Amino acid sequence: MARPTAAGTADTLANDARPTAVIYTHSLLERSMTFIRSHAEALTRYRPVYAGAHRVPGLELPPDRAIAVNEGGFRGQLAEILFRRFGSAGTAAERLRRFRPTVLHAHFGLSGPSGLTLADALDTPLIVTYHGQDATITDDEARRSWRGREYLRGRARVMERAAIVIAVSDFIRSRLVAKGYPANKIVTHYNGIDLEFFRRGSQVREPVVLFVGRFVEKKGCEYLIRALAELQRSGIAARGVLVGDGPLRPALERLAAETGARVEFAGFLPLPDVKDWLARASVVAVPSVTASNGDSEGLPTVILEAQAMGTPVVATRHAGNAEGVIEGRTALVVGERDVRALSDAIRFFIDDAKLVERFGAAGRAFVEARFGIATQARGLEDLYDQARARKA
Repeated sequence: MARPTAAGTADTLANDARPTAVIYTHSLLERSMTFIRSHAEALTRYRPVYAGAHRVPGLELPPDRAIAVNEGGFRGQLAEILFRRFGSAGTAAERLRRFRPTVLHAHFGLSGPSGLTLADALDTPLIVTYHGQDATITDDEARRSWRGREYLRGRARVMERAAIVIAVSDFIRSRLVAKGYPANKIVTHYNGIDLEFFRRGSQVREPVVLFVGRFVEKKGCEYLIRALAELQRSGIAARGVLVGDGPLRPALERLAAETGARVEFAGFLPLPDVKDWLARASVVAVPSVTASNGDSEGLPTVILEAQAMGTPVVATRHAGNAEGVIEGRTALVVGERDVRALSDAIRFFIDDAKLVERFGAAGRAFVEARFGIATQARGLEDLYDQARARKA
């Protein structure tokens, strides 16, 4: 990703008079963070400019609207240390000022303290969105990582000085309140889905159970594999397709081999390929669990994407999962770690194509009514307006 040139920045400024929202996260921009980019690019009244502590191989961003504190090399690493440990925004703030920023929106609570440093340097209000782990892991667990300790050192300042704190589900809001965040600053604002992109085509349904996500404990893939093995032993012709990757992949591959579950590990896939699998699957499984360190989901985006594609969902009664479905109409909801219930719920759809289509149609209507990205982006812009008014 190229660093923006002076000419490119000047052209951007000349052609776009909208107020600027700086979209900040430590890493620009992980492959799993498509929801950040999609919401930023759906803004209409605000111009999104991306900022981060450093760059990573991942999602493409407009090169004239993406600025990192650490642009590589020894000087870049030093700049990031000074920024994150000692609160010096350096030349990144100078480059961002050319866009005349009016609000800074940090994604993930762990990015909040650095986001506040940058917001102070730019003299803008700060908004922080909490997505899941950032609101649910214990302080003891946070202390085990450098990034977690950074967050704990700055948490009180963020609590006090953030204009607005966004929770992606009511569950996450309740966890933030329990941690001491001022309730009057916290709003629940759900992520949205691009309803035009996530629209079913002419794909033929297959007896596929689809999982999309990282292979970490809270995603519950172990229980899905065990449920698929049960189906296999019962003679049900269902196979699992697991899209994603993560530290638990080797253990999950061994489990699939040991249990005889029919599972394909597809790795990370481009979004169009994920969309294709969503259309081909008979059911999308979201078997989330509360991890041993307290880590929990917010509201997994794949729940909304699946319903937008007219594909029913089987999810666990975990965190914000149930907030994104209509139980018994668009999805079946089971207990955490309940392999038998998970297996039975999957079989419910594999055995009856008419139920797949009935639940799928209800899911599409539900997402259209509540989770369209255009509507949710307008809601974000309203929150940006409120943050600016509070600062004024």
